[in-house]
Amino acid sequence: MSAGVHQAAPVTLTTKVDAQSLVVYRERLKKMLSDDEPVPGYNDVLIHLVAQTLRDQPELNACWYRGGIHTYSAIHIATAVDTSGGLLAPVVRHADQLSAMEIAKITRQLIDQARAGKLTQSQLSGATFTISNLGMFGIDAFTPILNLPQAAILGIGRIVQEPVVREGRVEVGETLSLSLTFDHRVTDGAPAARWLQRLSQKIASLQD
Repeated sequence: MSAGVHQAAPVTLTTKVDAQSLVVYRERLKKMLSDDEPVPGYNDVLIHLVAQTLRDQPELNACWYRGGIHTYSAIHIATAVDTSGGLLAPVVRHADQLSAMEIAKITRQLIDQARAGKLTQSQLSGATFTISNLGMFGIDAFTPILNLPQAAILGIGRIVQEPVVREGRVEVGETLSLSLTFDHRVTDGAPAARWLQRLSQKIASLQD
């Protein structure tokens, strides 16, 4: 973990996103899915959107390798899981090819295995990007540490109900804070900011 601080050139960008569409989308899924189907959590939906953003703008689906930049050909998202034995980050493979519902089924299995101590090494390796969500602990924003050799990690805060301005009017809305830490050796601030902006747009305009 210390390598992400001392060997890389980490920079963190933070933004606040209008999360109303995200909240509405998940509520809609609850009504659509049967009782035996896992309802995607916010983290599952965000894994899906992050994977789509990485496919659109692959600069962050990369690593620093042997003194140069290597861009991965596949998109494998690690998601941090808190267990009694410490933090683990099992991998959702080819996440850009999966729906939020498919991701939900996979993450449920991975989380259960992680907390039961039954993950294999192959389930913990090969990620190209990591997501760390502390929203369930009431955290608004934080600085996630790079999981080298990956070029970036996204920190997700809680969804907060607060005043927002829409079309010139102040309304009660929901917001979500995102913190993107990236390796400045792999990409510059402007491309990383554009990537985070694109993800924010996907969250704010989320539909079926």
